[in-house]
Amino acid sequence: MARQKWKELLVRTLRLYTLLVTLITVLMIILGNLLDRDRVFSYDAFFSPLIYALIGTAATMVTRSDRELSVRSLLIRKIISLLIAEGAIVLIALNADTIPTEKSWVLPGLALGIFVVFVLTHIILYFIDRKEAEKLNADLSRYQEQQLNGSPIHE
Repeated sequence: MARQKWKELLVRTLRLYTLLVTLITVLMIILGNLLDRDRVFSYDAFFSPLIYALIGTAATMVTRSDRELSVRSLLIRKIISLLIAEGAIVLIALNADTIPTEKSWVLPGLALGIFVVFVLTHIILYFIDRKEAEKLNADLSRYQEQQLNGSPIHE
């Protein structure tokens, strides 16, 4: 049973990481084109979304729980996760020579972007989880119906 939990955790973590990489890349394209069009990057810039997504994934993993949480506890954990991600990425930005933090729009734009990516990620994951729950409930209902009718179960 523990092996199944680890497998589910790995799948959820990889799903979160992939979604974060995608959304962070889109955010970087939008912010770069709107606010810093003249900047030229090397291929090293492709590492940024991977690193930022790793930070976001780690922040979420730090605040995760195996037990059922109340709505209040869940919201508190999500806020802590957001603050960890925001703090880590802003700290990196302040110490990176390649991020022009001397420009007044950079840190607020970055913080807002992180917030938008965080919210979009959780909305998308909510719909994915809801779809999986609906399928699981439909399968369970079908199984129960088959048990009541005494018909064999076909997979």
